Amino acid sequence: MFIQPYQLEELRFAWCYRVYYRWQTHRARPQPALRGLDQKTLDSMLQPYDIHILEACSSETDVKVLISLLPSETVAACAGKMKGRVSKWLGERRDLRQPSNQKRLSRGYFACTTGKSTAEAVNRYLDQQSEHHGYAARVRPPMFVRQYPITVEDEQRLSANRAMSVLQYHVVLSTWKRKGVFARAAAESMANAWRRIQGRYQMAIEKVSFVPDHVHVAVRAHPSQSPAEIAVALMNSSQDLMWSSFSDSVIRAGVERLWQASAYIGTYGNLESAKISAYVRRWKQGEGL
Repeated sequence: MFIQPYQLEELRFAWCYRVYYRWQTHRARPQPALRGLDQKTLDSMLQPYDIHILEACSSETDVKVLISLLPSETVAACAGKMKGRVSKWLGERRDLRQPSNQKRLSRGYFACTTGKSTAEAVNRYLDQQSEHHGYAARVRPPMFVRQYPITVEDEQRLSANRAMSVLQYHVVLSTWKRKGVFARAAAESMANAWRRIQGRYQMAIEKVSFVPDHVHVAVRAHPSQSPAEIAVALMNSSQDLMWSSFSDSVIRAGVERLWQASAYIGTYGNLESAKISAYVRRWKQGEGL
């Protein structure tokens, strides 16, 4: 039986995708014009890319930015677009005594995801799905929760040249018309299948939390991988698994495809986005780093 795979273009997303960046000028050489780069200026540069600047501040050598992205955007591509536009902007304001071909910005950057919740809060929320959905009182609740420690191999897979990043996503997928499909055996097999494709999609599954009609996934990713692409990969690999190994479950549930053509994508980190916003504002006001 042929089951239509999911395509990125057909999916609808609810999302909150926020990233904090910090980067410097080339070899930390002062660029006096960089002081004039504020939130409004940078936001206007990046509007054509649907990249929204929530907070921004700069000195002659450093830039700190809090950004909101579309789910299909990658952290690496955003950094390239942002630094490319800023470099051009600086070139238009350069001292005429400076050579026009001089490198202005460093090639590297630091990036981390942030959101309304911290990593600790997301981890706790995934643990509480049984209570949240009323399954905790059952003798054998239809749940599967598993945490996977990040290994040295994972860290190597997630690392990028000339960038330091910690990118954490919370992905939620719901079954077709919220039909109950997953028993524990299927959920565990699905989590294992996702871990087998981690290398191909430059990601690392940190935690899964299944109930019969949806799943929460905490996942880390390489900066060249978008969360939307990760969601599509999770949907297609799990759909293939269910029809090949657990076809009785999907037939009994009466689903046409395994998942709704939609997903929630949220970002999180060790600090909430409100705290990072406050940090950027304090730095801009000269109140300390």
